[in-house]
Amino acid sequence: MVIYDFSNLMEENIGEHGLSSLFFKEKEDLLQTVDRQIKEQARLGELGFMQLPFDQPEIDKIKRLAAAARGKWENLLVLGIGGSSLGAMALHQALNHPFYNLLPSEKREGCPRVFFADNVDPELINGILESIDIKRTLILVISKSGKTAETLAQFLLCLDHIKKVGDPHQQIVIITDPEKGPLREIVKEGFSSFSVPPNVGGRYSVLSPVGLVPAALLGVDIDALLAGAQAMSKRCETLENPAYLFALTHYLLMQKGKVIHVMFPYAYALRGIADWWRQLWAESLGKEGKGPTPVKAIGVTDQHSQLQLYMEGPYDKVITFLTVKNYRTEVNIPSFFSDFTDIAYLGGHTFNQLIQAEQLGTEAALTKTGRANAKIILDQIDAFSLGALFYGLELATVCCGFLMDINPLNQPGVELGKRYTQALMGKSGFTTEKEEIENWFLKRPLYQV
Repeated sequence: MVIYDFSNLMEENIGEHGLSSLFFKEKEDLLQTVDRQIKEQARLGELGFMQLPFDQPEIDKIKRLAAAARGKWENLLVLGIGGSSLGAMALHQALNHPFYNLLPSEKREGCPRVFFADNVDPELINGILESIDIKRTLILVISKSGKTAETLAQFLLCLDHIKKVGDPHQQIVIITDPEKGPLREIVKEGFSSFSVPPNVGGRYSVLSPVGLVPAALLGVDIDALLAGAQAMSKRCETLENPAYLFALTHYLLMQKGKVIHVMFPYAYALRGIADWWRQLWAESLGKEGKGPTPVKAIGVTDQHSQLQLYMEGPYDKVITFLTVKNYRTEVNIPSFFSDFTDIAYLGGHTFNQLIQAEQLGTEAALTKTGRANAKIILDQIDAFSLGALFYGLELATVCCGFLMDINPLNQPGVELGKRYTQALMGKSGFTTEKEEIENWFLKRPLYQV
């Protein structure tokens, strides 16, 4: 079960910076209009992520790949960036051991170590290749368009390395558009592949093969993941649901000047969820001069770095705690130094109690000072809960975009930088962009110290 607790967004609890207790009733007609828009677009197939929990034509193929890989490969190398990587990373971090790659194979139940190449920094790329035996590595190449420059460059490098020692067709799996793009053409040369549904955008693709294939290879129960998403989809059939309420409260608070939105997980395992959500929220809602700025914070670490700003800085933030009722392990705090009151009170408790007290104390402090904060509560961290969480936040994002009267599915602001990059790398057909760079940007006045 996933619960959205927005008690501390209400003016009854935080005063003038909160929402009226009548906010839902006052905006119910608007929300119904948005609900009809969502359902109509879903019916037309324009919101493909909503169908993913129920329609997975390649699910058996994914399971067969994972079963065949068990004990066969020492490493899994995931080549992908943005939406082609963040969801899989979040799943791995949430559901596997925090030091997974350091575990012996038997404790990983034969699953491979994993490396995510989500950047083209040459030191990162070289560092990964120096850390693995390429002959014993399965490589996933993930790009919906098949044109992502970063991923293609990584693919070319890995292909070169593998050709020297093995058979690329046995070691490389491509996840891309089912019909078009250069990677789909390369698949025809004999590579294994999976398809990203054309109506599912990259940042909404975690419940497609983009997220499911690496998750299955790393031992995640993908059936439970999809079941959780199905359960959340069912809960969201009525108007008053967690996804719509998350969207509506954040939309209304943006109108009150709260344009910085903080995701603050109080579980180290959920840090990747904040990274994944940050892309989802920013790329979907930041356009046409509108949009919130998403920020990642980690409890309790960022109580000691960001909390001062949240407590006494501008009233321009909404903080969402991501909390867990039941941690998967319990660690006791021993009792020593009974004469030192600053130490003795900790003994006899657990680290579970400590992190939950830290979260509740921070929540209470923010509420007392009138700072808008909400809470997403998971019963426990498991595949079912994460499936529900992913689906709910994706639906919330679309709902918020429609409330803002923008398209939450496109990302036009990303495209110009891509074109300039391709022009600088000499891609044909980008003469205009190359001339702009050479005749304007590289000749602009410089101010340097």
